[in-house]
Order: sequence, then structure tokens, then C-alpha cells
Amino acid sequence: MPDPYRHVLRDALLVTLLALVTVGLATLGKPFMEIPGVVDGSAHAVRKVNLHLFGGFETASVWYGGWSDLFGNILLFMPFGAAVYVVGRSLRRIRWGLGGALLAGLMVSLGIETAQYVFSLGFSDIDDVLYNTVGSVLGALLMARLSREERMKILQRLGFLLALAAVALSGAMLLN
Repeated sequence: MPDPYRHVLRDALLVTLLALVTVGLATLGKPFMEIPGVVDGSAHAVRKVNLHLFGGFETASVWYGGWSDLFGNILLFMPFGAAVYVVGRSLRRIRWGLGGALLAGLMVSLGIETAQYVFSLGFSDIDDVLYNTVGSVLGALLMARLSREERMKILQRLGFLLALAAVALSGAMLLN
């Protein structure tokens, strides 16, 4: 009887890729989309750095701005951290767990913030780096608590939701 988990690494790598695409579209694609009441693309076509930790709560234009940044960034990176954790646990020679998810989340977040600054694609914010890294670790922590069977089910659902989100974000960019 074939091992039902023989494709876990392949599936986790695919979900990791889908998470990266979705994160990239959601963060670097904002200047190219208009979603009334949600995203003003022209406001994101800037080159600005904010190194004031939790400054988003003080400078937000609406009362919920800091909170939406906090929870939005955490939720955006949770699938990435979950998938990276499963990849790390599925490898044979080199394995990683929560530390690998933390490092991967930090590195991807720093890459995004750098790209936003270099290409004038949004605000480079220290809060985003922190929130994204926390989201990655939380995703990994949740995945660490699950059995192999539950991880596979979650990976499949995450893959579907991430593909749907990537299509929706691409559509928002194309309709702009």
C-alpha cells in the first residue's frame, strides 16, 4: 500500500510558492490596484521608510488603520509560515522547525520592504517586518500542534485559498 504522505513535501513546496505569490501580489502590487475603501494604489506608489516601532498606530488616517496593518500582516504571513514549517519537517537531510519559519518569514519580509523602497512600491515599515515575522511563526506554531493527517488537510485548504487569493489580487490589478 503506498504511503499517503509521500507527496507532503511536494504539496508543502507548492503551498509555499502560492503563499509567496499571494504575499508578493498583496504587498508589491498595491500601487497597481484600486479597491474603493480598501486600497488606494496611488497612495502606495511612494518611497518612504518608517523605523518607528508601532508608529502605524499613531500615523494611521483612520482609527482602525494600525489594527488592520497588525492583523492583516499577521494573517497574510501565517500560511507562509505553516507551509515553510511543513517543508522543514519533511526534508530528509536538513530539517528545521519554528526557527526556520521565523528566519524565512524575516528574510521574505525584509526582501519585500527593501523592494518596496527601491522600486517605490509602498511604505517600508519596521512594523511590517515584525508583524510578518510574527505571522510566520504563528502559522508554524499552529501547524506544529497538528498531526500529519491534519497538516495534509490544512495544506490542501491553504493551497486552494491562496490560489483563490492570488487570482483575486491579479484580477484587482488587471481591472485597475
